Amino acid sequence: MHDAASQPSAGRLPRLRRHIADGCHLLLSLLLWLTGIVLVALGFVLAFAILAADLQPLLFFAHLDNLASHYLAADPARRAQFDMQLLALFTAIVTLLLLARLPGFVVRMRRELDRGGQS
Repeated sequence: MHDAASQPSAGRLPRLRRHIADGCHLLLSLLLWLTGIVLVALGFVLAFAILAADLQPLLFFAHLDNLASHYLAADPARRAQFDMQLLALFTAIVTLLLLARLPGFVVRMRRELDRGGQS
């Protein structure tokens, strides 16, 4: 009788482990995917700055120096305004990348979780 009572709980432990493993896999995959999107967005900003400098490193650094000197010379209200515009631009780029890559991520996660984590 003791064995019959322990049977349902014995079947729950592997399922619980599987759910925890799936949750960890999903969380790690999501964090890596989001990190990749942020890095791509930063790369877009850098690529735009390099293209604005006609692909010339000296001109790129001259533009960067000019931007830095104007930023440092600006009053705090102007700096805050520039910061907000830069944040809005970066957020828009990240949002577009998220929307473009989300369907592929969902399909991949469904496929991996349906497979049970097997490679």
